[in-house]
Amino acid sequence: MTDDPHHVRCQHCGRVSAQRLGDIGWGCQCQVNPRREPAAKKETDRPKNRNLFKDSGLDSVQWWDHSRNSVEAWKTLTARARSKTYWKCPTCSAGFAAAIEDMAPTPRCPHCASRELRKREELFNRLGDTPVSAIPELLEAWADEADPSTVPVAGSWKSRRFACPKGHHPRVSPSSFLLSGCPSCHGAATLEERLSEVEVNPKAFAMNAELFEQWHPTANPKLDPRRLSPNSRRQVWWREASCGHEWRASPADREKRQRLRCPECRTILDSLAYHFPQLVAQWSKSNPLSAWQVRPAASLPFVPEWVCADHPTHVWTASLAARTSGTGCPSCRGFGKSAIELLHLKAAQELFGDAASGLPWRNTAFTARSVWYPDITVTLTGGRSLVIEYDGAYWHGEKYEIDTAKTKDLLATGALVVRLREHPLPALAISSERYLELVTYSSAPEPDSNLSRIAQWLRT
Repeated sequence: MTDDPHHVRCQHCGRVSAQRLGDIGWGCQCQVNPRREPAAKKETDRPKNRNLFKDSGLDSVQWWDHSRNSVEAWKTLTARARSKTYWKCPTCSAGFAAAIEDMAPTPRCPHCASRELRKREELFNRLGDTPVSAIPELLEAWADEADPSTVPVAGSWKSRRFACPKGHHPRVSPSSFLLSGCPSCHGAATLEERLSEVEVNPKAFAMNAELFEQWHPTANPKLDPRRLSPNSRRQVWWREASCGHEWRASPADREKRQRLRCPECRTILDSLAYHFPQLVAQWSKSNPLSAWQVRPAASLPFVPEWVCADHPTHVWTASLAARTSGTGCPSCRGFGKSAIELLHLKAAQELFGDAASGLPWRNTAFTARSVWYPDITVTLTGGRSLVIEYDGAYWHGEKYEIDTAKTKDLLATGALVVRLREHPLPALAISSERYLELVTYSSAPEPDSNLSRIAQWLRT
């Protein structure tokens, strides 16, 4: 029959599916490339931190009620968390509960909103029978053919023509013009605010940063990409620097379906290479697609092959999800070390320069054992030793006595000792000016922040 499905094979990925004639034109799902979040990670050797709310820079961070929320919630929850937390309005100081995902993008106080709604209702009730001619600011801007003495301010949403001092002629309801003013002027003010922000932060414009990089430097002389809406259908010129290809397309069309970075090379926006440039050098040439043609979390018909950047003889296969989540070369991976411990080791090496993992310690001052193997040993300026221990909640849940004995033995040598203990491990009963204990969280380890706190402690 006419509408019977047919077996079709995708020319790009080889996938076979049953589709009706009217659906074939939409193409295979492998050609759909949804936009990736702007905060996509750029490095694979950083911790697997989620986008923590406290580090998001959102205005709603200032609304967080530290007196009612736990420290754990502040340090571990993301901007997309559905957990109900407590907030405090900076305007009216009222407290209320709401999910982070609802407050993160645009903070809104229910108490202030309720008052504004009542004011608006009172205004509408008061002006329901009031003609436009009775309101001086409306009468001055009136440019409609209708008699202003016969048009009520409220009660009707019919658009009327107004004239603002800057020459705009918006068509809006009288109540909207009275409450919000000229929409064109409001939009221009918003644009100026955005452009002012761009002067401080070039990444603050609305257009996709990757598209902005491809804006043709000379073919669009009268256009400013900062003023162009990402949904604009205006045809503009683009240029791909890697191959020199130039073409015309609207910003809106470039964000649809395939979202190609270059239509000639068939590379895509938000590719693995763009978000994880460190992995490009490790992407094997034997892979059928380049790193510019796959998404960071794509499900591919093949398992990618990788070549170690430090030891080219190390070749292995791993999924994109595994590599983008932080796993490295299996041959170079530290034996018996957790990923979080290795991240702290790397952070210590970057901060202090001289940091080693698992060095054996022997000292006559030891009373519990003859030899200990600290997680991280740092040799400080002057030859003094700093020991950093990471205590995971799972492995150290029943090692309180061992952790205490190890710490006391290390302190007996004159070394400085720091223990990073995962919540909810209890604190060790040790009191010494050479001992520092910090609470950390498995879901948000933050090695750089922990090492900064250690460095600050060393300076005191």
